[in-house]
Parts: sequence; C-alpha cells; structure tokens
Amino acid sequence: MLPSPLPSHSDDDWTERLKVDRAHAWHPFTQEAELAAWPPLPILGAEGCDLLLADGRRVLDSISSWWTNLHGHGHPKLVAAMERQAAKLDHVMFAGFTHEPALDLLARLAPRMPKGLTRAFFSDDGSTAVEVALKMAFQAQLQRGEKGRVRFGALAGGYHGDTLGAVGVGELDNWSTGLFRPLLLACDRLEVPEDPRCLLGGADADWPARLEQATADLHAFFEAHGPRLAAFIAEPLVQGAGGMRFWPPELFAELRKACDAHGVYLIADEVMTGFGRTGTFFACEQAGVAPDLMCLSKGLTGGILPLSLTWATEEIYGHFLGAWEEGKAFLHGHSFTANPIACAVASASLALFDEEPVMARAAAIHEALKEAWADLAASPRLKDLRVRGVIAAARLVDPATGTAPPRKAGLDLRARALDKGLFVRPMGDCLYLLPPLCTPPARLREAVTYLGELFA
Repeated sequence: MLPSPLPSHSDDDWTERLKVDRAHAWHPFTQEAELAAWPPLPILGAEGCDLLLADGRRVLDSISSWWTNLHGHGHPKLVAAMERQAAKLDHVMFAGFTHEPALDLLARLAPRMPKGLTRAFFSDDGSTAVEVALKMAFQAQLQRGEKGRVRFGALAGGYHGDTLGAVGVGELDNWSTGLFRPLLLACDRLEVPEDPRCLLGGADADWPARLEQATADLHAFFEAHGPRLAAFIAEPLVQGAGGMRFWPPELFAELRKACDAHGVYLIADEVMTGFGRTGTFFACEQAGVAPDLMCLSKGLTGGILPLSLTWATEEIYGHFLGAWEEGKAFLHGHSFTANPIACAVASASLALFDEEPVMARAAAIHEALKEAWADLAASPRLKDLRVRGVIAAARLVDPATGTAPPRKAGLDLRARALDKGLFVRPMGDCLYLLPPLCTPPARLREAVTYLGELFA
C-alpha cells in the first residue's frame, strides 16, 4: 500500500499563496491560459521517492522531478553536506580562485569518466553545459586551423536544452522551437531508428538488416556533411524529451568511428542519461564510446542544486593555450560557476555510489519495470511499450483512431493518477516512468497497477 497521507490542511492555507502565483509566476513548459482549469499543485515537502502535496496527498515522484532526483528527496547525507558547506564557504568566483569542494568533486568524478576526458568546465545546468561544449568545439576547430567547420551535426528528434545554441542542435519540431529558426546556428540532422530490442515484444527478424542500413546511412551522412562539421552532439542511447526514443548502442559506436574519420568532435549529452539511468553509470559505457566532450547535469548533485560540468579531452584543452594576446582563451563563464555548496552536494551524491548499493537498486528497478510494464501491454490505449535501464515508456493512442490523443487526455491522466498516489507528466503522446533510484520495486509495481486501472 502507499504510505499514509499527511494530515489534511485547509484550503485557506493556500488560497492567498495561489493568488500570488497567478499574479506573478510564469511556469516552464506551460500554457499559462490552461492554469485556470489545471492550476499548479502546491507542494509542502518531499521525502524519499515521494512528493508531499498541500492537500494531504503523498504521491510517487515517478519522473524524478524532471529526471534530476537520484537518491530520493532529502537524503540526509546530501542535506548534511549542503549545510556544512554553506556554513564554511557559500560562494566565491571561480575566475582566479579555486576551492576544496570543486577539487574534491573533480577528483571523485575523474576516475569514472570515459577514457581521455581530463578537463572539466563548470556551469549551471544542462543547457549551459551544452552551450559550453558547442563553443569549445567550434573554437578548438578554428584554433587548430579548421576554418570551414561552421556547422554542427545532431540526431533528428534530439533535445539539448532551451538556450539558443542548445535549441539550434535540438529538433526544431519539438516544443515549438522552430519559431527561433532565424536566430539559430547551422545544424545538419541524422535520422536513427529506435532500438526494437527494448520493446517488450523484442526485435523483428528484419532488425539486423535495418541496423545495417542505418549504419550505411550514418556513414553517408558524414560523407556529405563531415568536412563542414565542428562537432556532432547526441544523447547516448536515449533521446529524452524527444519522446524517450531508445536508439541502438551499435550506432553510437559507429558515430564515434565516423567522427574520427572526418575530424569531427563527438559531444555526448549525458545530462539525462548519466548517473545510472540507463543501467550503467554513463550510457556511453554500453557502446564502448569515449567522446571528445561530455555534458553532465541533472543528477550530478542528486537533484538538490543546479550544477553542470562539460568535460573535454586534453587535445581540445591544448588548443586554448597560448599568450593572452593570441586570443585563444575560452572566454566564457557564469556568476555561480563551481558554486561550493553545489560542488559539496555533488561529491556527497557521488560518494553514495560507493557507500550504498545504488546500481544494484537501479538493476532491481529495471527488472520491476520490465515485469510490471508487461501487464499494460494489452491496453488499446498504449503502444510501443519499452524499457531501458530505469526508464519505462509507451506511446499514448486514441483506441478509436490509433493516433495520438488530444492534449487534454494527458492532463486528465495526470490528474487521475494523482488521485492514485502517482505523479506522471506525459510528454505529448509519450507516457513514461523514470523514478528515483531509491524507489522500492514494490512501489513501482503498485504504481503500474494503478496505471492499468486508469487505462482499463
């Protein structure tokens, strides 16, 4: 059973606060005109894998608060690290200074990084980590004499953040970002197939032939575009906001080969795939790929504070060294670069991978999701049920037409799931679960059972 709800609170407790919200707050990824019918939900707190609503409900945070929360809300070791560091050094600029929390984080994370990634640049979130990688790649190519590399490559259907550079290498048909097209950098996009081996029914007999064709298409893409590309960016194995598209690790390995053959830097955007989400610490490991640049954020601090890192090879770092007058320095930064409190929490989060059976928990979640998700396969409202790591996804359909249901259906589903003690937030026609790694497998089985009741 779900944990007992919190003591009830009167509606008056939040009436005035919600007036402030409606007078001043502008929420992300929200059509504000809908908030009259679908108002934001007041949250009093969070514990472990649960969110605590002001109306007394306790609900499973099945999407890890936009894929950030790793170890559960309010983990005592992370909270303690935050408190200790705040009392010692809250913040100092990182230009011309350094500090223990940043160095501890780098020393702890460096041995886990793919081979060759030795230099780390701090920034604030996933979008800025991507901006840093794009600028580094372009400037490094320029400073090594490759002046014609003025475009980027990316996967069709990808998403890399909401700043303009990140939007430019994302899919322009996602989230209405195409309206910014006149402002964006130049990008060529490669189509890759989804990996049918992640479907509950497995791959068809023609999959080897389709994979072979996709490999040929990838190399043809680089023959056509490779000489103009500064870098190619991809989310390894899982295109998150593109609809939880699981793509083959073999193609990521081929992408590495093609980048090497054409002098193109490979950027791995592990903002959402990193830290155990796909079954390995980094998704790159499953393809045996070491990228030239890697972007990390979201789970870096266990989901408590904003922080990101862009890791680069020594070769890339070397292209920025020289006399100041040569103009080779990487002149980029943020006011809160390497914030000591965030760094301390990130170190504590990484330490939990050694102190607690985090990856074993992730493996148990994977097995629970595969077992439970199969129970939904008979629903005519769900298609393409699939699981990779701790991510379970399916396509919502209108059973009468087989097409995506109207947006209202997703909002209705979210409201009805909350009544069952489950928080879900479909992305268009994609329903997914991506729970904190502390979530008991029994809770997930129960949550999926409740979903089945909603689709009955």
